[in-house]
Amino acid sequence: MPRSISYPSPDFPGPPRITVEVPDDWETLTVPGVQLAVAQPRVDGQFRANVVVTVQRFGPEFTRDAARAGLEQRKAALPGLEEIGTGEVEVDGITWIASEYGYTQEDRPTVVQAARYAVVDRGGVAKDVVELVGSCGAEMADDEIETVRSIQDSVVLDLS
Repeated sequence: MPRSISYPSPDFPGPPRITVEVPDDWETLTVPGVQLAVAQPRVDGQFRANVVVTVQRFGPEFTRDAARAGLEQRKAALPGLEEIGTGEVEVDGITWIASEYGYTQEDRPTVVQAARYAVVDRGGVAKDVVELVGSCGAEMADDEIETVRSIQDSVVLDLS
């Protein structure tokens, strides 16, 4: 006898609802494969600071160490990588892997990124990895990284 399987359901939980607080003048962006993206207003000739949030689903065996390894692999592929710092931060009761670094691409300005990854258990049937990456140009990083961090610090994940 056939049975119905649905999404969302206990076996296939829906994605987390994600909320961040952004400056009034920042704009929302629609980016394929991205759950949420915002950027500061466009200024000609200047890197546009932004924050992008993605969610990927994994099996229940996925670990924070695996997420950390994925982050390290991603960073290793960046040209001219310069580590600023890596550790963990807690926001709204969730532990995030946090890493800040800069990289330089040929004929482009240096980019400073603040990446945060949370591995969220979805009731034992799956784990979601929420990736929260903020970027800014190195020439304005002293000011803009604080805005990026404040957006990251405001994140709320609703798993219901």
